[in-house]
Amino acid sequence: MKMIVGTLVVFAFLFVGIIAWSAYPWSIGESTAEFEVHHIDPEVMVDMEDRPSVVKVLTWNIGYLYGQGSEGPGYEHRGKEYYEEKLKEFAQQIKDWNPDVICLQEVDFESSRSGDLNQAQYLAAKAGYPYVAEAVSWDANYIPFPYWPLKNNFGRVKSGGAILSKYPLKNHSVTLLEKPQSQPWWYNLFYLHRYFQTVTIELDEKEYKIVNLHLEAFDKIDRLKQVGQLVDKVKREGIDFVAGDFNMLPASATKRSKFYNEDDYENDASYEGMQVSKLSEVVPDDIYAKDEKTYFTFPAWAPDRRLDYIFYKPGLKMMRAEVLSSALSDHLPLRATFQIGSPKFNPYSQ
Repeated sequence: MKMIVGTLVVFAFLFVGIIAWSAYPWSIGESTAEFEVHHIDPEVMVDMEDRPSVVKVLTWNIGYLYGQGSEGPGYEHRGKEYYEEKLKEFAQQIKDWNPDVICLQEVDFESSRSGDLNQAQYLAAKAGYPYVAEAVSWDANYIPFPYWPLKNNFGRVKSGGAILSKYPLKNHSVTLLEKPQSQPWWYNLFYLHRYFQTVTIELDEKEYKIVNLHLEAFDKIDRLKQVGQLVDKVKREGIDFVAGDFNMLPASATKRSKFYNEDDYENDASYEGMQVSKLSEVVPDDIYAKDEKTYFTFPAWAPDRRLDYIFYKPGLKMMRAEVLSSALSDHLPLRATFQIGSPKFNPYSQ
């Protein structure tokens, strides 16, 4: 009997130890920290005006470049070569679209599931962006998902958001938001943080504050709380741009439930909550209502909703907004052009 009890105690300690090691560093609550900006030596230099007259901002949840199946169902492990090819294709698309500032979500920083590549720095070097700010929002020694077979587990994960820029970045900080209280504590040990990534961009002897974010996808109450925190931040800090994956629908969206992945946005007031910020959105709700399909961003292979947005401070002149086509992610990218000085070239050109 003592041997059985002793064996059970040993197994219990081993189990707890494995869980503790796998979920390390166990971050659950909210925290804010400042981080350095990486200065990359690009393989090619981007085209930059000495005094830019327009700025193009692009936001994109890249789903670590896996494509369809990145969320779990249908997922199969792919090697480093696959992700290197995707990054090269990604870099070429970025060159073609020529944004000045790129806000990315679900970027991997040397994760096992994506070939141990730092996707942000790899892309910056290939596409020609010398300034990179990284926001790690998911950091665990081992993620046992998808659950079976074990060969398809994500394993070591270090992931989050990234801002790439042609122009200097400074005052970089990352706020990791509290995980949903509706989820069990043991689940939250392995769950990613949602976040606000804030940085200042120096453009034409002016400074603009931008927030890159990824809000909660599965808990409406938690997402609305995060929107409230964002609104407070905008008012307190004088944010000029907010871009990212909000995981919310526009107020005028005609379909709000019964999506293929069972996502339900009924009674979600997140979009309305953003109106309190007094920021404008690059696709106003009345424009969206006239032609929803043009602005759908998810899922990329059969878009049926809009989850991705760029908000901007009143007084800035927004000139164009468009959802771009790509098969690299489960989301589609959104790009917007703003005039910040006297035009020196056609701002509607690529």
